[in-house]
Amino acid sequence: MMLHYYINIVGKKLIKGKRSKGGRNNYGRVCVRGVGGGNKRLYRYIDFYKRVNQFGRIIHICYDTNRTAKLAVIRYNNGLVSYNILQKNIKINTKIFSGSYLPKEIEKTDIKNGFSLPIKYMPLFSVLSNIEIRPFKGAVLVRAAETSSVLIGKDIKNGYLKLRSGWNYKVNNYCMSSVGANSNRMYNNEVIAKAGKNRALGRKPKVRGVAKNPCDHPHGGANGKKNNPVIPKNAWSTVFKWRHTNNKVFQNIKRRKYKNV
Repeated sequence: MMLHYYINIVGKKLIKGKRSKGGRNNYGRVCVRGVGGGNKRLYRYIDFYKRVNQFGRIIHICYDTNRTAKLAVIRYNNGLVSYNILQKNIKINTKIFSGSYLPKEIEKTDIKNGFSLPIKYMPLFSVLSNIEIRPFKGAVLVRAAETSSVLIGKDIKNGYLKLRSGWNYKVNNYCMSSVGANSNRMYNNEVIAKAGKNRALGRKPKVRGVAKNPCDHPHGGANGKKNNPVIPKNAWSTVFKWRHTNNKVFQNIKRRKYKNV
């Protein structure tokens, strides 16, 4: 009970209410269709920088409404408490380290899941997540559930990562990263069994273009039912079928090279 009380007291300072915009911009015009409604959400402030230079322990594991991976509440030795994205196979009371240097009491062979260090100190072929693309920018890469990357090479300035997309990514050696793949591997097995769950997630149902008026969609108009058009178009009158969404030849050529940031 005391632990939950402590987490609630600390959590109030790291949580704020999130306002829903329903896909509208500052003029009140709908810019993103199919968004709106849903349950209220809280935003949890997450430490994406991790330059605390302290040992800590995981005291609580919780979910977050704004991301697919689970969160860990970490209490460091200096009394600081923060939310971090949780890695796989980590339990409560696990000891971790977050910092911009490797302490003398830790060797490279002792780096375990949950440790956060610059890529400079990571062993080759280690599995990494929550990676910065520039030093002090905060983690941007590999933050979703069950995602990870592999450190396949290092030189004096940069480290080379192999992402799950197939890209080889080059980042600075002083960018922070966490050891291990992200948690919540069962996320892809979740089943949306009813329409109400999609509405609770803030997704509205899609309306067919044929069912709309002529002013709202190129397929709209006519009395009653109408046949599908010869050339299907989207709401902005551009052809959206039978066209490649990316240039696959270009993509295959680029994948052999390193993507610079």
